[in-house]
Amino acid sequence: MARLIRHADCPPVPWKNGAGTTRELWALRDAGGVLVRISIAEITGAQPFSEFPGTDRIIAQLDGPPMVLTIDGIAHPLSPLTPLPFRGEAKTSCTLNGPGIARDLNLMTRRGAYRPAMRWIEAGAGSEVEVGEAGAVTALLALDPVGVTGAVRAAMTAGDLIVTQDRIGVTPDRNAAFVLLEARP
Repeated sequence: MARLIRHADCPPVPWKNGAGTTRELWALRDAGGVLVRISIAEITGAQPFSEFPGTDRIIAQLDGPPMVLTIDGIAHPLSPLTPLPFRGEAKTSCTLNGPGIARDLNLMTRRGAYRPAMRWIEAGAGSEVEVGEAGAVTALLALDPVGVTGAVRAAMTAGDLIVTQDRIGVTPDRNAAFVLLEARP
Protein backbone atom coordinates (compact mmCIF):
# COMPACT_ATOMS: atom_id res chain seq x y z
CA MET A 1 0.00 0.00 0.00
CA ALA A 2 1.31 3.43 -0.94
CA ARG A 3 1.73 6.11 1.69
CA LEU A 4 1.96 9.90 1.31
CA ILE A 5 4.50 11.66 3.52
CA ARG A 6 4.29 15.44 3.77
CA HIS A 7 7.65 17.22 3.92
CA ALA A 8 6.08 19.83 6.22
CA ASP A 9 5.15 17.09 8.74
CA CYS A 10 8.77 15.95 9.12
CA PRO A 11 10.58 18.16 11.64
CA PRO A 12 14.26 18.99 11.13
CA VAL A 13 16.56 16.98 13.39
CA PRO A 14 20.33 17.28 13.95
CA TRP A 15 22.69 15.12 11.90
CA LYS A 16 24.38 12.25 13.68
CA ASN A 17 27.52 14.44 13.97
CA GLY A 18 25.51 17.57 14.89
CA ALA A 19 26.95 19.60 11.98
CA GLY A 20 23.65 20.13 10.14
CA THR A 21 19.96 19.26 10.03
CA THR A 22 17.86 16.83 8.04
CA ARG A 23 14.21 15.87 7.67
CA GLU A 24 13.75 12.11 7.63
CA LEU A 25 10.86 11.53 5.25
CA TRP A 26 10.71 7.75 5.52
CA ALA A 27 12.79 4.84 6.82
CA LEU A 28 12.59 1.06 6.94
CA ARG A 29 14.28 -0.41 10.01
CA ASP A 30 14.89 -3.82 11.54
CA ALA A 31 16.52 -4.90 14.81
CA GLY A 32 19.93 -4.05 13.30
CA GLY A 33 18.96 -0.46 12.47
CA VAL A 34 18.21 1.31 9.19
CA LEU A 35 17.70 -0.74 6.04
CA VAL A 36 16.50 2.14 3.83
CA ARG A 37 16.26 5.85 4.65
CA ILE A 38 15.05 8.82 2.59
CA SER A 39 15.75 12.33 3.86
CA ILE A 40 16.23 15.95 2.82
CA ALA A 41 19.13 17.80 4.42
CA GLU A 42 19.82 21.54 4.65
CA ILE A 43 23.38 22.65 4.04
CA THR A 44 24.32 26.07 5.42
CA GLY A 45 28.02 26.24 4.60
CA ALA A 46 31.14 24.13 4.92
CA GLN A 47 30.08 21.03 6.87
CA PRO A 48 31.49 17.56 7.48
CA PHE A 49 29.01 14.77 6.72
CA SER A 50 28.20 12.09 9.27
CA GLU A 51 29.77 8.71 8.64
CA PHE A 52 27.53 5.67 8.17
CA PRO A 53 29.73 2.54 7.96
CA GLY A 54 28.17 -0.29 5.96
CA THR A 55 25.80 2.07 4.18
CA ASP A 56 25.51 2.94 0.49
CA ARG A 57 24.43 6.53 -0.10
CA ILE A 58 23.11 8.52 -3.04
CA ILE A 59 22.76 12.29 -2.85
CA ALA A 60 21.22 14.76 -5.30
CA GLN A 61 21.07 18.52 -4.86
CA LEU A 62 17.53 19.88 -4.96
CA ASP A 63 18.11 23.63 -4.78
CA GLY A 64 20.28 26.44 -3.43
CA PRO A 65 23.84 27.51 -4.22
CA PRO A 66 25.99 24.89 -5.98
CA MET A 67 27.30 22.19 -3.64
CA VAL A 68 30.71 20.53 -3.79
CA LEU A 69 31.12 17.23 -1.96
CA THR A 70 34.65 16.20 -1.10
CA ILE A 71 34.72 12.43 -0.72
CA ASP A 72 37.97 10.87 0.52
CA GLY A 73 39.86 13.94 -0.69
CA ILE A 74 38.28 14.14 -4.19
CA ALA A 75 36.01 17.10 -5.01
CA HIS A 76 32.68 16.32 -6.70
CA PRO A 77 30.74 19.43 -7.84
CA LEU A 78 27.04 18.52 -7.79
CA SER A 79 24.71 19.32 -10.67
CA PRO A 80 21.05 19.85 -9.74
CA LEU A 81 19.10 16.57 -9.60
CA THR A 82 22.12 14.52 -10.69
CA PRO A 83 22.62 11.61 -8.28
CA LEU A 84 26.06 11.00 -6.78
CA PRO A 85 26.60 7.59 -5.11
CA PHE A 86 29.21 7.11 -2.36
CA ARG A 87 30.01 4.84 0.55
CA GLY A 88 28.74 5.89 3.97
CA GLU A 89 32.10 5.31 5.65
CA ALA A 90 33.90 7.70 3.26
CA LYS A 91 35.30 10.86 4.80
CA THR A 92 32.89 13.38 3.26
CA SER A 93 32.41 17.11 3.58
CA CYS A 94 30.45 19.74 1.72
CA THR A 95 30.99 23.35 0.74
CA LEU A 96 28.68 25.79 -1.01
CA ASN A 97 29.70 27.98 -3.94
CA GLY A 98 27.67 30.98 -2.87
CA PRO A 99 25.58 32.34 0.00
CA GLY A 100 22.35 30.77 1.18
CA ILE A 101 21.01 27.37 2.06
CA ALA A 102 21.18 24.32 -0.20
CA ARG A 103 18.92 21.30 0.13
CA ASP A 104 19.83 17.79 -0.90
CA LEU A 105 17.94 14.54 -1.20
CA ASN A 106 19.54 11.49 0.42
CA LEU A 107 18.86 7.80 -0.11
CA MET A 108 20.75 5.48 2.24
CA THR A 109 20.62 1.68 2.23
CA ARG A 110 22.32 -0.94 4.34
CA ARG A 111 24.97 -2.53 2.13
CA GLY A 112 24.10 -6.09 1.26
CA ALA A 113 20.42 -5.69 2.20
CA TYR A 114 19.32 -3.22 -0.51
CA ARG A 115 20.81 -1.60 -3.63
CA PRO A 116 19.92 2.09 -3.98
CA ALA A 117 18.99 3.91 -7.21
CA MET A 118 17.82 7.45 -7.88
CA ARG A 119 16.79 9.27 -11.06
CA TRP A 120 14.75 12.23 -12.25
CA ILE A 121 11.59 11.58 -14.27
CA GLU A 122 9.04 13.79 -16.03
CA ALA A 123 5.37 13.08 -16.64
CA GLY A 124 2.88 14.89 -18.83
CA ALA A 125 -0.50 16.00 -17.53
CA GLY A 126 -2.85 13.03 -17.52
CA SER A 127 -0.16 10.45 -18.29
CA GLU A 128 0.31 7.56 -15.89
CA VAL A 129 3.68 7.04 -14.22
CA GLU A 130 4.09 3.43 -13.12
CA VAL A 131 7.37 2.42 -11.50
CA GLY A 132 8.81 -0.09 -9.07
CA GLU A 133 8.54 -3.79 -8.46
CA ALA A 134 7.18 -6.12 -5.80
CA GLY A 135 9.49 -6.39 -2.79
CA ALA A 136 11.42 -3.21 -3.63
CA VAL A 137 11.08 0.13 -1.87
CA THR A 138 9.78 2.62 -4.43
CA ALA A 139 9.26 6.33 -3.80
CA LEU A 140 8.34 9.40 -5.82
CA LEU A 141 9.39 12.82 -4.52
CA ALA A 142 7.48 15.78 -5.99
CA LEU A 143 9.75 18.58 -7.21
CA ASP A 144 6.89 21.08 -7.63
CA PRO A 145 3.27 21.29 -6.49
CA VAL A 146 1.12 18.74 -8.36
CA GLY A 147 -2.13 16.88 -7.88
CA VAL A 148 -1.96 13.12 -8.34
CA THR A 149 -4.40 10.24 -8.55
CA GLY A 150 -3.67 6.54 -8.51
CA ALA A 151 -1.63 5.06 -5.67
CA VAL A 152 -2.76 8.06 -3.64
CA ARG A 153 -5.12 10.93 -4.41
CA ALA A 154 -3.54 14.11 -3.13
CA ALA A 155 -2.27 17.57 -3.81
CA MET A 156 1.49 17.28 -3.33
CA THR A 157 3.85 20.14 -2.55
CA ALA A 158 7.57 20.18 -3.37
CA GLY A 159 9.32 17.67 -1.12
CA ASP A 160 6.27 15.48 -0.49
CA LEU A 161 6.90 11.77 -0.97
CA ILE A 162 4.82 8.77 -2.02
CA VAL A 163 6.41 5.50 -0.88
CA THR A 164 5.56 1.80 -1.03
CA GLN A 165 7.24 -1.60 -0.96
CA ASP A 166 5.71 -2.48 -4.31
CA ARG A 167 4.83 -0.67 -7.54
CA ILE A 168 3.55 2.90 -7.63
CA GLY A 169 1.20 4.24 -10.26
CA VAL A 170 0.22 7.91 -10.29
CA THR A 171 -1.30 10.29 -12.81
CA PRO A 172 -0.38 13.98 -12.40
CA ASP A 173 -2.94 16.70 -13.14
CA ARG A 174 -0.29 18.82 -14.90
CA ASN A 175 3.20 18.40 -16.34
CA ALA A 176 5.33 17.31 -13.42
CA ALA A 177 8.81 16.27 -12.41
CA PHE A 178 9.61 13.70 -9.73
CA VAL A 179 12.68 12.07 -8.26
CA LEU A 180 12.31 8.29 -8.34
CA LEU A 181 14.03 6.52 -5.46
CA GLU A 182 14.37 2.74 -5.47
CA ALA A 183 15.95 0.26 -3.11
CA ARG A 184 15.98 -3.33 -4.33
CA PRO A 185 16.85 -6.32 -2.15
